[in-house]
Amino acid sequence: MITARIIGQEDIQFLLRGLEGFERDKAVRAGLASGAAVFIRRGRSNLRSRMKDPGGYSGNLLKAFRSKVKRRKPGALAGFSSKGHHAHLVDRGTGNRPHPLTGTSGIMPANYFWTNAYDTEQSRAAGEIREGIRRCVERINERRSA
Repeated sequence: MITARIIGQEDIQFLLRGLEGFERDKAVRAGLASGAAVFIRRGRSNLRSRMKDPGGYSGNLLKAFRSKVKRRKPGALAGFSSKGHHAHLVDRGTGNRPHPLTGTSGIMPANYFWTNAYDTEQSRAAGEIREGIRRCVERINERRSA
């Protein structure tokens, strides 16, 4: 979760000053959506580069990336649809899990595609949130003056 310290709450309040309630909400939602898209882009690129066959991989997990802006309170979620129900196993890996009948083990080595995307892109996502809010405020102000 991106905290208000990283984003710079004072900068955002300055941009949003003078907007009415619904316009303010629209600007914040636009900024949050662009911030969540940063994690989606980096997660996809990490997954493509870390799979065994990077050129031909087009599986369900790659198609399952989704983002959602919350309706009732400010926030955005970046994650996976139901097609990506196994994302945590691919990201963090698994230990030795012997099958009860055959005795064969199943080990999934971790590739940390999502964990690294979150760690490396936090500051960039905060910048995108600010930039998305700024763009939306400019559009609203241009419509007012026209």
